[in-house]
Amino acid sequence: MKEKNSTTASTLGRILATCSKQAKDYGSCVASKVHEVERDICLKEFLALKSCMQHTV
Repeated sequence: MKEKNSTTASTLGRILATCSKQAKDYGSCVASKVHEVERDICLKEFLALKSCMQHTV
């Protein structure tokens, strides 16, 4: 079990390092629109982050 946790942590670290710009862009979008939340409001930023994460894994 410890080995799986280590692998998961390593993968997460790699994703965070590789996709930090996309994560920041998505987070900024969500934070700026917190009072007007609706479905797909930051879709472009979300899809960029999702794509980066999928290519990193």
